[in-house]
Amino acid sequence: MKALTQHTSRGIILTLSALLALTAGADEVPPWWPARVQVFNPACTDGTAACVNDPRNSANRLEQAYYEPLMPAAVTGKHHLCVSFPHLNEDSYWLAAAYGIIEEGRRLGQKITLVEAGGYGNLSKQLAQIDTCATGGAEAVLLGAISSDGNAPQVDALRAQGVKVVDLINGTNNAVDAKSVESYFSMGYMACSWVAERHPAGTPTVRIGWYPGPYGAGWSLGGDQGCRAAVEGSAAEIVDTRWGDTSIEAQRELVEAGLNAYPDLAYIVGTSPTAESAIAVLRDRGMTDRVKIVVYYYTQSVHELIAQGQVAMAPTDQVILQARIAVDQAVRLLEGKPMATGGRPQLTDLGRLAEHVQPLPVAVTPQTLQAFDTTTTLAPAGWKPVFSIE
Repeated sequence: MKALTQHTSRGIILTLSALLALTAGADEVPPWWPARVQVFNPACTDGTAACVNDPRNSANRLEQAYYEPLMPAAVTGKHHLCVSFPHLNEDSYWLAAAYGIIEEGRRLGQKITLVEAGGYGNLSKQLAQIDTCATGGAEAVLLGAISSDGNAPQVDALRAQGVKVVDLINGTNNAVDAKSVESYFSMGYMACSWVAERHPAGTPTVRIGWYPGPYGAGWSLGGDQGCRAAVEGSAAEIVDTRWGDTSIEAQRELVEAGLNAYPDLAYIVGTSPTAESAIAVLRDRGMTDRVKIVVYYYTQSVHELIAQGQVAMAPTDQVILQARIAVDQAVRLLEGKPMATGGRPQLTDLGRLAEHVQPLPVAVTPQTLQAFDTTTTLAPAGWKPVFSIE
């Protein structure tokens, strides 16, 4: 999902066999728990993106709980977890996800194989990488799906073979064993409702250019539904929607085309690369002071642009927490342990273990930036995975 797509098709395999001695234990990793999460409606345990993005599961309707992960002493074995991302290099969003995966793998003493497909156009490559993981002995797959429909048959096949599947970040349109997936209906809704609240019905109409990302990805489709729901009945009108790959080059072309067709746009709302592209385009056209930019997820570049006052608002899905929870879910599945949410009844039984949780989305603006806890969303400055090939 999101942010810069790697400009090459080279797949990189990151292998981590991270055993953390119990004597070092959690003391070396600042506790990220208990994490405030939202728990999806029990009807959402089918694992479909349609359920994930259902308006009934919007952020303001979900029940809240606290997620408590396993402690290393409670883990009985070292398991091989395969983690598949759409892309990784030059992408602070997926880099943060990798950080969460790797650090939680270290904390729980697991073996992690992380593969990235090189971009959203490389579904066949992602499928092949996952097949290689499965034949290489992976016991669970943590999947950031390129396509909510295109990845589904392989997910079914993996589960039929006894491989556990945890749906991570992007969403897939079929049943899985557990989900750590934010509702991108909620994310799109949060971003566009911020605009709509400033332009209620009866005030002068303002025009929005909307750039949700690649068509067909579960996250972008959900974001589109949420944004449209948010502006309904307001004076904010989406007049231009342009789908496309999340590279700087692709998004710049879309923004240019949008402004050519609608030079009176008041808002540009979209992905992180949309914002980066729009800033340059608006500057070149002398329109910086006329058009506000809103992003519907959070990256390092968005963080910096908010600090500079160039992005007006962005919600964060706290991707590092999502990644950490997904690792914990996978280990629980493999060891037959129940999912963990504190202070509420279990939504699933030991036979299914398909609970779906998401961290609370948080809106960030220049005014709230100083109070924002970046450790839930951004990898530490200068952090880089250690790459090796087994």
